[in-house]
Amino acid sequence: MPNSLEPVPLDVLVHDCTALAPFLADLSEGARRGMRSEQEGFPEVVSEILTNQAILGDKAGITKSDIEAFHESNQRVTMIDARLPAIKKLVEMMEETRALEDDKRQRLVYAFADSIERRAKTTGDKTLLAKYERTRKYRSAIAMKGVKTRSKSAKAAEAEGAKEGQR
Repeated sequence: MPNSLEPVPLDVLVHDCTALAPFLADLSEGARRGMRSEQEGFPEVVSEILTNQAILGDKAGITKSDIEAFHESNQRVTMIDARLPAIKKLVEMMEETRALEDDKRQRLVYAFADSIERRAKTTGDKTLLAKYERTRKYRSAIAMKGVKTRSKSAKAAEAEGAKEGQR
């Protein structure tokens, strides 16, 4: 098994997070609000705490169990940080690939609808139009949405121009 603290290369497509399973959390929406996060200078703070613990820890009120919990959290964060960039990159690639493939299939549906209408017109076969009605409506619905958006944008620009003219 690879070292769980070493960074994972960004081109790795298989990620074994089994070692993290005992402490991985799935928080409800908004649960992170108010949580504290690492700030600049944290590594120096960790070094200071660990350096002083043996001699001054008890005097400072930092118990052995506190420092063990601190070590455990530091190790867990390091394990997550080793994997997180590669997993984020994989998610990015998955989302981008999905968008690319979705674009391809949407363009094909448009082409299919156009082909169906051309063939129906050329052959006079009206059953093609009936059998592919949803396909044609789907293509047209998206086009109509674009027309509405452009119309709305033009009206907003016109209204803004009228406001400017009144000033």
